[in-house]
Amino acid sequence: MAFNQTQFFEDLEKLTTKVINKNKKEDFIFDFLTLLDVSKSTITSLKKNDGRFNVAANPEAGEVANKHRIYFKPVDEGQDLAKALSEVISSPIINQHKIRMVMVTDFNTVLINDTKYDETLDCDFADLYKNYHFLLPLAGLERAREYSEHPADVQASEKMGRLFDHIRKLNEFNTADDLHALNIFLTRLLFCFYAEDTGIFKADQFYDVIDRTTNIDGSDVDSVLYELFEVLDLPESSAERHAKPTYLSAFPYVNGSLFEYQFAIPEFDARTRRILLECARLSWAEINPDIFGSMFQAVIDPEQRGSLGQHYTSVSNIMKVIQPLFLDELRAELDTVIALSHDNRHKNNKAERLDTLLTRISKIKVFDPACGSGNFLIIAYKELRKVEIDVLKAQRDLLGSKDNLLGLGFDSVVSLDNLYGIEYDDFASQIARLSLWLAEHQMNVLFEQEFGASQPMLPLKDSGHIVYGNSLRIDWNEVCPNNGSDEIYIIGNPPFGGTGNRSDEQVDDVRLVFKGFKSYKKLDYISCWFWKGAQYITETKSKIALVSTNSIAQGMQVAMLFPALFDLGIEIEFAYQSFPWKNNARNNAAVHVVILGLSHKDNCNKKTIFSFSDKQWLSKAVSNISPYLVEGSSVAVEKESKPLHGGSTMVFGSMPNEGGFLLFTNEEKDEILEKEPRLSRFIKKILGSQEFLNGKDRWCLWLIDATSEDIENSEVLMQVCNLVREHRLKSSNKDTREMAETPHLFWYISQPTSGNYILIPSVSSERRKYVPIGFYSHEVIATNLVNIIPEGSIYEFGILTSIIHNDWMRLVAGRLKSDYRYSGTIVYNTFPFPDTTDEQKQNIENLAEEILLARASNAGMTLAELYDPDKMPEDLKQAHSNIDDAVDKLYRPQGFANTEERLAHLLARYEQLIEAEQQNKGNKKAQKKSK
Repeated sequence: MAFNQTQFFEDLEKLTTKVINKNKKEDFIFDFLTLLDVSKSTITSLKKNDGRFNVAANPEAGEVANKHRIYFKPVDEGQDLAKALSEVISSPIINQHKIRMVMVTDFNTVLINDTKYDETLDCDFADLYKNYHFLLPLAGLERAREYSEHPADVQASEKMGRLFDHIRKLNEFNTADDLHALNIFLTRLLFCFYAEDTGIFKADQFYDVIDRTTNIDGSDVDSVLYELFEVLDLPESSAERHAKPTYLSAFPYVNGSLFEYQFAIPEFDARTRRILLECARLSWAEINPDIFGSMFQAVIDPEQRGSLGQHYTSVSNIMKVIQPLFLDELRAELDTVIALSHDNRHKNNKAERLDTLLTRISKIKVFDPACGSGNFLIIAYKELRKVEIDVLKAQRDLLGSKDNLLGLGFDSVVSLDNLYGIEYDDFASQIARLSLWLAEHQMNVLFEQEFGASQPMLPLKDSGHIVYGNSLRIDWNEVCPNNGSDEIYIIGNPPFGGTGNRSDEQVDDVRLVFKGFKSYKKLDYISCWFWKGAQYITETKSKIALVSTNSIAQGMQVAMLFPALFDLGIEIEFAYQSFPWKNNARNNAAVHVVILGLSHKDNCNKKTIFSFSDKQWLSKAVSNISPYLVEGSSVAVEKESKPLHGGSTMVFGSMPNEGGFLLFTNEEKDEILEKEPRLSRFIKKILGSQEFLNGKDRWCLWLIDATSEDIENSEVLMQVCNLVREHRLKSSNKDTREMAETPHLFWYISQPTSGNYILIPSVSSERRKYVPIGFYSHEVIATNLVNIIPEGSIYEFGILTSIIHNDWMRLVAGRLKSDYRYSGTIVYNTFPFPDTTDEQKQNIENLAEEILLARASNAGMTLAELYDPDKMPEDLKQAHSNIDDAVDKLYRPQGFANTEERLAHLLARYEQLIEAEQQNKGNKKAQKKSK
């Protein structure tokens, strides 16, 4: 049974309250271990201070140490908790018995150290339950560590944004060439800021030129910068350089084509000059070069940015991609080797293993096929350099020397030449090259601080393989050759783009990439990179991890893409479930994304799912990752024209498509009836999603039974029909124009003519635990914005309103932004209904009626309010909880502990239903053939 976090939270609160109120201190640790599902026999042995189980140093003093789990030490009030914690952590018991956490408390305050990450929780004992997520590793649920970017990154982005806001106020940038010149100017400024803070220039060299040689009113800043940029492109031996004033000629030769061409420099005023100096005063040495992307985003044309899909990404989000893809494995290997004994170095091959790891790092290739300004490549490069430094430190420690072992001529084994990228925008590709140069310099400085030697930065060298072009039209093997045995990691955040906003070129891109596919037009643009990437890594040691909109793992797209990936032998090695994706640029927009790590099955290691819960990332090792990014089968749910479960049919409601002339507000309805009261028999209440959820009144003329005489004898009806006819005749759609012949009718009609129907809105908020479902008489008209089940039963209502059906909906439904799109073909028709007896059906019907009664008892609240998680009444919550439990137990007697268990069971049952359907079709074909 999976560990229940909610139950743990509630039980821990009860436990700490009991200890405080009833002074039950002596039993606390044993009750705590019980909450972690530690066996009764183990706890009994711990209580008896059995040395085989309780390995604490002082068990007689109430200390309890459970191997691989926790060391608990109670102390007297007033004792130094920090000192007591430090003493326990330094005890050999911790390493010897692999104790994960050390807890020290006087039952007023509690300190807990996570020995794996050396992180310490410090809180009031009464608030321990609020920090339950810190304790989850004790239950086997790892807290995935978040990588934090430096706050100076955001500060620099804001400051640079202000600078360019003011530059734009003073200067006109009307053409593409103007914007290009502005962007080149930005690139050069950024280089100068970095250069004087990181030792490339002398300290404050750039700042002093602006501060001391330009007018306070800013009138000559542009001319000084023009001359400076000219000097930076002149070799040291150049006569032109020596003819310049010494404050300019003192600058070094940069090379690398960064200052090769001269562009117009924007004009400045006093305020803009001050902001320029403020920018130069920032601590650029502390700022990661990936900020270049955010700088670029602050000035680039928004329309261009959107069309190119340039998403500039924070370091923490990039780490989500590269850590599980390769970095964690490298770090784990290094930690393992470092932990080996120095004394047995010849037996355990410690030196050889360090050499092997260094050689492996030197050969790793990183490839971003939509690299933008190079953020992913920069961070990957820097992290590889950090691992390299730690390996060299371990080698130095092994030799027992603190001397510089490497000599002045050392060159890092991690080369920019092992970084590859493709970028559609030429300027962004230039930014990527610049960013990589600066990243290399930053790491060389770090290397020099540690070992006393490094390679000079200037003059710049052409490094890296950043190709300007359309990634979807280029053979990736020509950019980054893959011989099958190379260790290549494809990473990145390619353009997203749904089907509705593609350029003609992008439409052709998708057609070319998915040539041979029967169905692909509804796939997101980013699917192209997954398909090309899968082909690139097939039957090789290469792996791929990309950021994607969450829609790729939802709805119909799953069945369009993933079966083809799986047919290539590709498996999902790790996945981050949906979360909002942000960067550290100004006005950044959040979209909901997933991260997928793919590899060939022969090269697939342990599989891990990352999920966000209670403000923490948790990782879970699983046997297989479904294309819906949950634990379970690799089967993809495909839309069905008929219900697999053999139940009632679901259809869209009726579509008016009449220009709004058959629909009315309360006031408009009253005006009509005042003119022609006899039309009351043709006026019906109508419901779309908004009317259903928010209790809004709307009416329509429902003229399906109206005769030609009824229409001709009514001034209102004749006027309405003429307006509808005119509206439909203007349509470019042939079917709509044909419906102009029957202007009194809805364009599409599915309304039942008798009985009741079940109504399910087509779109529902992601905040709701349950999609609100309703029962209505056939006299109430349903629009095409809702789904209906004519003659739907109260039993079906009960099943569909249960949590297990809502979990299924969340798994397979498409999305409208972050809201769920309920579809009959992909959600309802595919849902694996349970097998039931008449008695079980009756029970579900009774419980479903309780839900309707609970709604009725809260008259005055709309369904949107009733199902708002912050407002849901207690009696309605309880009614849903009752039916949730009952429906769960229809599938298996013990029910389910959580969503993951429900979905794993449903996917397995769906697979059985599909197999049975296919077998049945095969039998029918065989019978038909035999006849």
